[in-house]
This record gives sequence, C-alpha cells and structure tokens, in this order.
Amino acid sequence: MNMLNNTESQIEKTAHEWLMIIMSDKATDADIAAFELWRDENPRHGKAYAGISQIWNELGVLARSPQGENLRKSVDTGVEKVNILTGFIPAVKQWVSVPHYALASLIVVIGIVFFMQQSPTLTPDIYQTTTSEVREVNLADGSIITLSAMSRIEVFYSDDRRDISLDQGQAFFDVAKNPKRPFYVKARDTMVQVLGTKFDVHLGPQDITVGVLEGRVQVTPKLTEQKTYQTKLLTAGQSVSATATGFDKNITVAQIKPGAWREGRLAYKEAAFAKIIADANRYYSGHIVLEDDSLAHVHVTTSFDVKQIDEFLKTLPEIFAVEVMYLQSGDVIIKSIKKLKIEQKIALISH
Repeated sequence: MNMLNNTESQIEKTAHEWLMIIMSDKATDADIAAFELWRDENPRHGKAYAGISQIWNELGVLARSPQGENLRKSVDTGVEKVNILTGFIPAVKQWVSVPHYALASLIVVIGIVFFMQQSPTLTPDIYQTTTSEVREVNLADGSIITLSAMSRIEVFYSDDRRDISLDQGQAFFDVAKNPKRPFYVKARDTMVQVLGTKFDVHLGPQDITVGVLEGRVQVTPKLTEQKTYQTKLLTAGQSVSATATGFDKNITVAQIKPGAWREGRLAYKEAAFAKIIADANRYYSGHIVLEDDSLAHVHVTTSFDVKQIDEFLKTLPEIFAVEVMYLQSGDVIIKSIKKLKIEQKIALISH
C-alpha cells in the first residue's frame, strides 16, 4: 500500500513539474515532445497532469468569485492564514471536484493563488460588438484581441495573472508574452491556457473550437459526468473542439487558417450547418432560422463574404433540398423540401 502511495506521489510531483515547465513559456519543442511521451506512456500520468491543470484553472475562476473575495477580506483584516486555509479547502472542494491524488498539489496552488500580495481585479473590463461589427481591442499589456461580430469578452487583469472570459461569439488573440503573468481564456466551461501565441476561440451553438496560428495553447474542457480529466496541447496549425462532455474529437490540422474571418470572409470545412448559420446571424441584419432540426447536423464546406450573406442564402436551394423563405420582417426561414411538402399535404387535407 505504501509502495502504491509512493508511486502516486511521484506521478503527482512529476505532473506538477511538467505544469510549471509548460507554463513558464520556456518550453522547447523537445520539452513538449518529452512531456507528451511521459503523459501518454501511462493513463495515470495523463490523469494526474490534467487534474492538476484543471485545479489550477478553476482556482483562477474561484479567485474572482464571492468566496474568493471573502477570503481575501479575511486576509486583509489579519485573520490567521491557518484558519483561512481551513475554511478555504472545503470551498475549493465544493467549487472543483478534487480527486484524492491531487489534494497535495491543490494545497500548493492554494498558497500561490490566495496568499500572494496582489489579488485579481474583481471588476472586469467589458468589450462587446454589435451586428456586423469587428473590433480590435488593445490591452494594457500589449496583447491584442480582435472581436468578431456579436461577441463579448470580460477582461480580468492583475499583476500575476491575465484572465479573459469569452461570453459569446468569436475572438482572435495575439498575446504578449509574459511568463510571470499567465494568460487564460475561459469559454463556457472550457479553459484555454496560453503559452505565448496567436490563436482563435469560437463559441459555437454546441461546441467550442480552438485553433492556433502561432505558438502553443493548452485546452482543458470541463469535467465529464464520470469526473475524468482531459487536456490537450495544441501547436501552430492545429485545432480541437470541445463540447459539454469533453473533447468531441482528437486534435486535427486546422482546415481553415485560425483568425481568417478577420479578413471579412467566413470559411468552413465540413462544419455543422447550424454552426454556419449561427455565425451568419452575427453579421446579418435579420434573423436566419433553421426550421428543420435535421438540417442542423448536416456538414457543409463553404465560404462567403460577410457582406454577401443574402447571396449565400440564395445558393442554398442549389445545394440542399431546402426552400429559403424571406419574411416581411426581414427574417429568413430555411425549410427542408420534405417538411414543406408534408405541410402542404396537411393544408390540402384541412381544406
């Protein structure tokens, strides 16, 4: 039993060391290759690393929460740190599902996050765009974020950490390197840890897609119902998608250059039709509705200018068995021919 505990302890220690190396922004390609070899040689390695990474990510979120604020106030008023730590661990365990094997590393991270001299800013800077608007946001550290249409981010900056929350839409990040201030992007329950890079995050109807143009990012989706940890490391030219239950596929070569939409053209390779229509809606003056759910999951390869969405819609009947109906309100309804014929038959019978 002691031998097993020692083995698990060593794995946790090694996982924590790898996390520190990767977060330092000094990892070479050889380091990354060695890390991936270690991670993949044993399922327990990957589980330990992803668990520690998940805890680190979630603690950043907790630090900005009411629980974190109350704890910081306790520190400021001179309450003994031991008492604060005693009260903090249950709060963390409630916030994050912490497995037994990661508890030691959790305490280390607690010390880093909550007993540092500078605490995260609780009031975020908010940036958002309207229909068809694309906006470039220059942050104080030199990072540049380009927001797609109908997108919204919240920026939380402190002296030790940079956190961005992508609440809707899509954004391209050109991150200024600063190993002492790690950069994180949270989209729904997926956390992207930036290792000095240029990358794109797309918040779709059912998934989050991350594509890297330069550098590296680490992507960690939420815990699944089985509470298994997952994490993937992306390098330039790679992309991955995550859903509410974890990654929906393995890392792939990015079919479309990350951030290409900044040139005013939306391009897709075997993308779900619902995702394409959701993006088009962010640039369209009316509202486009897929009447038939069966169309939502059809995979489509296409591209069109954001100023020519009407032309794109008019080509759809040439590709699919659909009818595009324009309403006086300016909205557009896309119906499958099969469903339309059924409705017409019902109308004839009712008459």
